[in-house]
Amino acid sequence: MRKTVSSLLLASSLGTAAWAITPQMQLDSLHASLDTLSGNMESTLLGKDDLPLAVSGYMAFRLKNFQYSEPSPWVANDRARTSVDAILNVNVVAMPNSYITLFTNLMFPFDLSGIYTNYLAKNPTQSPSNANNERVLFDHSTDYYASTINEELNVGVDIRTGVFGAYVTAGGVIWANASPLTMWERETNPRFVWQYELFEDEKTVSTYYKEKAFKPVKEGGRAFWTNRSFGGVFANFYQLPYDMKAQFLVSQPVDADMATRDGLRMYGGMTGELEMSGGYDFRGTVLHGRIAKEKIADNLTVGVNYMGVTFDKDAIYEGSEFRSQWIDFSESGDPTLLNTHVITADVKGNVTPKLYLMADVGVSITDSTVFIPDSKGKYTSNKEGYRSAMADPKVGLYVKAQSKYVEGWPMTAELVFFQPGFYSPYSLSNPSRFPGWRKDETYLNAGALRYSPNMAGINFKLEPSFNRGYFDFQYAQHRQIDPGQDVIAFNYRLNGRNMWESTNSWTKHKPLFMADSGNKSDDARYINRLGNEKFSKKGVKMYRQRGGLYGGTWEMWESFAAYENGLQAGHTEVPMHAKWSSYLSFMGGYDIGHWIGTDRNVMMTGYFALSGISTSFSPLAVSEKQSNVLLTSFYGQFEPTVAVTPTFHMVGILGLETFRSDKAYVIEKVSNPFGKPKEGSPTYFYEVNNFFFKKAPINYKDFAIGLGFDWDFADRVGLHFRYKFMTHSDETVSDNDWHSHYIAAEAKAWF
Repeated sequence: MRKTVSSLLLASSLGTAAWAITPQMQLDSLHASLDTLSGNMESTLLGKDDLPLAVSGYMAFRLKNFQYSEPSPWVANDRARTSVDAILNVNVVAMPNSYITLFTNLMFPFDLSGIYTNYLAKNPTQSPSNANNERVLFDHSTDYYASTINEELNVGVDIRTGVFGAYVTAGGVIWANASPLTMWERETNPRFVWQYELFEDEKTVSTYYKEKAFKPVKEGGRAFWTNRSFGGVFANFYQLPYDMKAQFLVSQPVDADMATRDGLRMYGGMTGELEMSGGYDFRGTVLHGRIAKEKIADNLTVGVNYMGVTFDKDAIYEGSEFRSQWIDFSESGDPTLLNTHVITADVKGNVTPKLYLMADVGVSITDSTVFIPDSKGKYTSNKEGYRSAMADPKVGLYVKAQSKYVEGWPMTAELVFFQPGFYSPYSLSNPSRFPGWRKDETYLNAGALRYSPNMAGINFKLEPSFNRGYFDFQYAQHRQIDPGQDVIAFNYRLNGRNMWESTNSWTKHKPLFMADSGNKSDDARYINRLGNEKFSKKGVKMYRQRGGLYGGTWEMWESFAAYENGLQAGHTEVPMHAKWSSYLSFMGGYDIGHWIGTDRNVMMTGYFALSGISTSFSPLAVSEKQSNVLLTSFYGQFEPTVAVTPTFHMVGILGLETFRSDKAYVIEKVSNPFGKPKEGSPTYFYEVNNFFFKKAPINYKDFAIGLGFDWDFADRVGLHFRYKFMTHSDETVSDNDWHSHYIAAEAKAWF
């Protein structure tokens, strides 16, 4: 019977009757078709690592509680607040054969405190009053109609053969990078064990502690990966003939919607779990392309890149959200759209086995559209209704070199040169990461932690490791190329994330709200140092530079202008200097477990940084009393970690952060202006147009102490807990003082 079946199969394969062909002819024909038969058979086989269908993901339940035991007026509406939420992340992969993979990523968020649609969806910065029985979701999104967390609703296909490999994905969040000056993320401030990220990859508690305590991640990895997030369609040709590769992106993200029909979209766009949720009804479009050649001189990759951010001229018809911003305030000028085009060429790879080089040089071009009113004062998007102009190209250069020539002492140097006006919104050269925001500001730690246009300098790092420990040394010195406004922004590194989360203005995905903008009472306001107040209350949103507290993605910023006297503050005459930025940090850790006779890891980690902004060269800005110093800051954090058991680890935190400036002013309420003190006295104020301006030096002290643990209480299931007591002291304006308790717990299960 077996011989009969074999004969029938053979006859079928030869395409004629078996008995009509001699045995030798049958064998010859069979041998000739072996290659085809083999290829057909292999096309239906799965690789050893393939599965026809795979499902993975995680479930997480989170609780956060904030309580201000000593509140400041600006947190009057947030003295105590609790949120409970949960998410289910499902990744589905289907592999019909070894050449095609289909995948999708689904995110199902839940807010257990309730989601209700109500009028607040159209009034995002108005807090509900006690008289209103509707509840809204404050924890995730200021849209008030959905929880948007992490990557959501992505779908894609991966196709690969011997000389070709590519995948195409579309959805709400797409992570990608290209080159440092087109699409790249950079931040070198380390993440500590204390900060358990909501998006941590799956790993055991022991692995998590070893990766963060013994060598904190400064660059790369999920916490500090170089990817940026977009919503749209992305095609990545990762394998092409001749060692070529290419990628293309089309995106319409919410933060590129200059029309801001809901009043929010212009505020989106910093790095985080969800930078830009994609959509297809917005006024802004992002186009990106890259083509690169690998294996040049064995190890180098050379690429050319394009990034363009353009806006639809029909934005002029969005009267309430776009046009009125400009025409409500005469000094704003005519309504304007700024389109950006960036072209760069980059090289990266090992020049020698011990020398890694990354360099990117490019130009940015701004194409402006200025709308012109007709005789009736109306604006249109037709040719007669606007004028266009192309600005001169501006040059940017970034070079990074990493050397391992000195055994055990790896060194890194980064050099930058960004002309004033060089603007690439999704590159490492844009500190705010907002496509339409080109503010003339200076950032504390500029060059060391974040770059900005109008800058040149060097950042040097030494990062040796040794048995049971390590230390990192970093020094950076950068200077503005041309003078710029003395408007300074700094972020609170020690407690900033918790400060921002505790407010009802909090949103992970649409940052830059004022921290007190969600308060229902005008009296519940932060007493801010004056910024560039010219566009504070009216004018174009993206150009406003009012001093005060602003939210970022996972952080809190404060902005102020360094006025030289109260008359400058009263008339908004912001001084201008070509400012210097200095930064010095030391970080080290050592395992002292053997000192106390245990084989468990007992890691002691310390981090100390001193940074400042000055109007002339200064190796270190150590005191605000120096005549050239505009702002100085100290940041110190001590973090002990203990491996109680292989599955239960504890962590503590003790930190202090200070900010000091002698050039800050506030608007003072004066009950008896006729009895004002003499000029030069500490209580002297300036009177300008019936407003009173008083010198209020910045002297902030932030303190934190806390305890937490991470516990793998079952296979692939963990519990993460943190408690922190925080204080903020403003020695000049005591109304801004506060004390707060913060509790966070998360249970996460992987499958």
